[in-house]
Amino acid sequence: MKKDNKRILYFDSTSFDRTYSKLQKDLGGELLERQFILNDPEIGQMYLEYFDIGAPFQLSINYCHITQDLYVKDTNESETTQLFILFMRKNSSIKISDYASDEMHLGARGVKYNIMLRQNRKDVFIDIDKDEEMFWIGMRMDLDKIGPLININKKDSEEFIDYLLNQNYYEESTTELESIIEDLFLAQKLSIGRNAIIGGLGLQLMGKLLIKLFEHKKKKLENKITEETLTKYFEIKDFILSDYNNIPTTKDIALKFGIGETKLKEDFKKVFDQSIFSFITSHRMMDAHRLLRSTDDLIGDISKELGYSHLSKFTGAFKKYYGYTPSELRGSKRIKHF
Repeated sequence: MKKDNKRILYFDSTSFDRTYSKLQKDLGGELLERQFILNDPEIGQMYLEYFDIGAPFQLSINYCHITQDLYVKDTNESETTQLFILFMRKNSSIKISDYASDEMHLGARGVKYNIMLRQNRKDVFIDIDKDEEMFWIGMRMDLDKIGPLININKKDSEEFIDYLLNQNYYEESTTELESIIEDLFLAQKLSIGRNAIIGGLGLQLMGKLLIKLFEHKKKKLENKITEETLTKYFEIKDFILSDYNNIPTTKDIALKFGIGETKLKEDFKKVFDQSIFSFITSHRMMDAHRLLRSTDDLIGDISKELGYSHLSKFTGAFKKYYGYTPSELRGSKRIKHF
C-alpha cells in the first residue's frame, strides 16, 4: 500500500472513546457521549456512534465521506484478545492491509457486503480515497465470550477461536444478515427505544454471523477446501456479481479463471452450498429486497438495475423467492416498523 502524498492519520482503536478522542484531536469536530461528529468542508463528514446495549460485545454504526485522500495507521493496544468484525455496506469501499498479509479491498468489484475479521494487537493500514463514501457497522468482542454466545462446548469453542485467529478476512453474506444490517441503519434514526432495538438486532447479527462462520469452518474441513481454493472462488463470486446486466455464462467464468466447467460447478457448490444459477438468483433477490426497503426508487427502475428485461419477470421471480410481490413489500409494515 503506497502512501504517496496522502495525509497520514494515526488512529487508535483500543476503545471507542479513545478512537473518538484521537479523531477530534487530529481532525477537529464535535465529541459527544458515544458519538463523534465532523462536518468540515476541507476534510469531509463523519458520523460515528457506538452503543451501550448490555451485550457481550460492542457495536458501532458509522458514516464517513472524506474530501481528501487519507492513509490511516490503526493501532490497538487492548490488554484482552478481541475479535473485530467490520461490515461494509453496499457501494462502500476501503483498502486494508496489515504487516502479515496482502492488501484487501473491501467493497471491490461490486461486492454487496463485506465482513472483515481482525485480531487485536496488530497494526492495520487503511487507504481511503478522496470522496469515497462509506457506511459500516463495527463489532468487537472478547474471544472468551464466543462459545457461550453460540452455545458450543469449550473444545469446539477453542478450535473455532483458533480458526478465526488464523484468518483475517472472510466474506459472504446472506439475506438474513443483510436485512439485519439495513434494520440497524434504520434503527439509528430512532429517538425512543433505539438502544433496545439496536441491542436486539446486534445480538441477532453477531449470533447469526458466528453460526455462519462456525458452519463455514466445519464445511471447509469436511470438503477439504483449501484457502487457495476459497480465495479463487470468492474472486469468481465478485466477478459474477459485478454487473447484473451482464451476467457471465459458466463457459465465460471457466475461461476467465482457467477452470474446467464441470470442476467449476462442483467446487462452487462446495464453497457456497448453491449452484451458480441459484447463487445469482439469491443475490439478486437480496439486493431487490434491500432496495425496496431502503430507497424510494421505482420498482421498474430496480428491476432494470437487477438485470431484468421485463417488470413481470422480476415480479414473478421476487414472489417465487419471498412469497409476496415487490408492491406488497412496499405497502407492508415490513419497512414501516421503524
